[in-house]
Amino acid sequence: MGFLAGGGEDTVTSFGRAARRAYSLMLALPAVLLINTYQPLRRYSLWRDSMPAIRISEGNELDQQPEPFRNEYELQEILAEHPVLLVDRGDSALVTISREFPFEGEFADIFLIDSNGLPVIVEVKLARNEESRREVIGQLCDYLSAMRNLTPDEVNARSAGLLEENLQLMAGAEGEENLRDRLALVKSNVASYLRAGQIRGIIVIDAAPDDLIREFSYLNEHSDLDLRLLVVERYRLSRHEYFYHSRFLVSREAGPEIKRQRFRLRLIVEKFSKMKPPIFSIHATGEENVRVYREGWPTAVYYEFSDWKDSISIEVQVKHKEYPKVADFLPKLRDHLPTVIPNTQRIELVTNSFGWTRLQLFFGEEIDPYRIAQSMMRLCKTEKDISTLLQGENG
Repeated sequence: MGFLAGGGEDTVTSFGRAARRAYSLMLALPAVLLINTYQPLRRYSLWRDSMPAIRISEGNELDQQPEPFRNEYELQEILAEHPVLLVDRGDSALVTISREFPFEGEFADIFLIDSNGLPVIVEVKLARNEESRREVIGQLCDYLSAMRNLTPDEVNARSAGLLEENLQLMAGAEGEENLRDRLALVKSNVASYLRAGQIRGIIVIDAAPDDLIREFSYLNEHSDLDLRLLVVERYRLSRHEYFYHSRFLVSREAGPEIKRQRFRLRLIVEKFSKMKPPIFSIHATGEENVRVYREGWPTAVYYEFSDWKDSISIEVQVKHKEYPKVADFLPKLRDHLPTVIPNTQRIELVTNSFGWTRLQLFFGEEIDPYRIAQSMMRLCKTEKDISTLLQGENG
């Protein structure tokens, strides 16, 4: 088996066979795992499993289609063996305790804990499963409420002693010194999390319908629950090699600006993030605005999504006194864009008293979010012309 693994973003410390050929396809993948399936999956040690996956700044949409999973069991197996795919940026490492964790008459797909002792329940569904919509949310919440009523001893008994075994491994990972104190601390943490009902719930799916994202986002934003929605896809590299990547669509770690955004804007930005080249980065600046920065540009020149409640605009903005050549280019761009970006309500060129010039293309509520994201991609193709003008300004 080969891992693509790194100690930080944009770092690759090891390559499996065929990984170099695949590297150009792996831009924008929050977590990437390369697996050779010729050898059967085997249980890794706690810290080998929990090593951070490679993380690369967001980039191009993959130019090949993901290969479907045969069934939910197959995806469960990958996640249980490699919980790094379930880790979001800033999260602690996870270790799998057991699969098919028993509750009253039902079984949660995977039960894990993080390195601090936080319990995590994962439910896996494929998009073709009819339960991948409303039913799975209720199912996950049932498991979370049932887990809250258990003591650590009861959890350990239901996991056939695997909770205790892994807690000891965690406590001993730093050596024999103070082993007993560290074990007591992590056990105490598990008990505290259970009593407080602080249990993370993750739904993993191979493709998420928009209504599931909307419902999950609402629950996550209007409750104290740590609920997350994760998409995991796999791509074939060769006969015996795949790489897997995971992407959180809903995560408790979202900043307050993003959480307050209207769902339509978030959906558009999410679709754009899967298309954009790696030279662009996305930054939410408020409830109604998401900026798109081009690498190497000054902060006084950028693209932007804006939510006007009855419409969405995509824009180019520039401080005209600092970069007059770019500002002078926008009227020409306004005349050209209707031929390459259809379905706009209107196009406006606005200069305000704060020194900004904005070229805005407005789209009505009836326009599909994918089309608006695609239109931003077309607008971003002007970056070459703008980059040339910026070089002239600096010259």
